[in-house]
Amino acid sequence: MNILVVEDEDSVANLLSEILAIWGHRVERSATGRDALEKARHMDVDLILLDISLPDIQGHELIPFFKASQPHVGIVAMTGSNSRELESKVRREGVIYYMVKPFELKALKEVVDHVSKRRKSPPFCPGPGGLYVRPLSR
Repeated sequence: MNILVVEDEDSVANLLSEILAIWGHRVERSATGRDALEKARHMDVDLILLDISLPDIQGHELIPFFKASQPHVGIVAMTGSNSRELESKVRREGVIYYMVKPFELKALKEVVDHVSKRRKSPPFCPGPGGLYVRPLSR
């Protein structure tokens, strides 16, 4: 899977990148929102791990842009300073998971594995009330 880690703290970004690579994923890193948008425009991304507090923009403000350019991308929001209002605002943007730092790597692994399985699932999946057709991956 192609994963974009958007995190301005080098130690966190390094750890996440190394772990994800060990788990067999291709990882790109961005330390700013502007760089993340540029990378997302030029690569096929399956999952974005998005820090909410970036030096140039609030991470949740990037979500609509990511979804517009790659509608099927999964986005996991990460924050070190949680509040109900922030979580509610970020969840309304359509993230698949909201993680409060520091978090257990086991929790991250479960989310990454879930997204990976979803990407590999067949295009026709039974859903509540009928048939759900998932668009094919690029």
